[in-house]
Amino acid sequence: MKALNFKEIKSLVHGASRVEEGDGVISFFRFTKEQQELYWATSRDFYNKTFATAGISLEFDTNSQNLELSVLVSKGSSRSYFTHSIFVDGVRIGDLSGNIRDGENRSFEKSFGLGTGLKRVKILFPWSVYSRLKSLKLDDNAKVLPIEKTLKMIMFGDSITQGYDASSPELTYASTLSTALGAEAINKGIAGEQFFAGFGKTKDDFAPDLITVAYGTNDWRHAKKEKFLASCKGFFQNVRNNYPAVKIVAITPLWRVDIDNEQEFGEPLSFVGNYIKEIAKTVPNMVVIDGTNLIEHAPEFFQTDGVHPIDAGFEQYSKNLKACEVFKKYIG
Repeated sequence: MKALNFKEIKSLVHGASRVEEGDGVISFFRFTKEQQELYWATSRDFYNKTFATAGISLEFDTNSQNLELSVLVSKGSSRSYFTHSIFVDGVRIGDLSGNIRDGENRSFEKSFGLGTGLKRVKILFPWSVYSRLKSLKLDDNAKVLPIEKTLKMIMFGDSITQGYDASSPELTYASTLSTALGAEAINKGIAGEQFFAGFGKTKDDFAPDLITVAYGTNDWRHAKKEKFLASCKGFFQNVRNNYPAVKIVAITPLWRVDIDNEQEFGEPLSFVGNYIKEIAKTVPNMVVIDGTNLIEHAPEFFQTDGVHPIDAGFEQYSKNLKACEVFKKYIG
């Protein structure tokens, strides 16, 4: 078998702002250097989470009958479990999974049979950890054809956008939506994040056709209403300034078990969604989706914290999101 080189790997990557080679591995970054530096200066916890490989994938057509994946994994969130999912022609054929402790850097590898003939392969990287590619090997002399995607997306959000707590990366709403749209999507989700006007000022080289924004639940938990209003308005204004003609889709916070409490915000969570809807009226080419209607209001669709969806919750989230008018026109 033959290992693909850096140039070949780079042509197969989707969901990355940049790709770098060094110390014997290839690293995929969903945040620009400027964005990582901003988080380094404002929150070391959020900075560490920027390394998680949420939304990163390798996608290509090949006639190789075999594939060998080798990765180097370290923590990239508060979760220790991870999964790399392998698909052939849209069918999941297996995964490379494990657990990682704080401070560990461990290598994992696994081989997969792909079957005969030309087929489309997709390798989804974990949302939960920092996974670097040590090698991707295919049969000697196998064809490797990159996949082009025309629709471009940036997906801003908190832990639920990052992927907490889906068991596999393809089950997150961000992955399911971008796959349905056939989109090249960069996942900017950071667990614990709120509306951050300064982050909204940063800009990717990546030019999106569509932007989704899903903050608010952490603002409600940890910010006063006045701070939230200023941060929310500033974020949307800065994103609009960066991308003047791009459709912005804001998703208000999901239902959660403590939705009727007032928290630091001083009002129930439903008020956050109402304020986002009012701010949206001042931002051109922006629509709002009511997140409270996306998952059934029942604790069994969420983790024991009553906040993060389990797989069944993400399934409802994705199904109902894809049914929204703003996305229908992109789904073939």
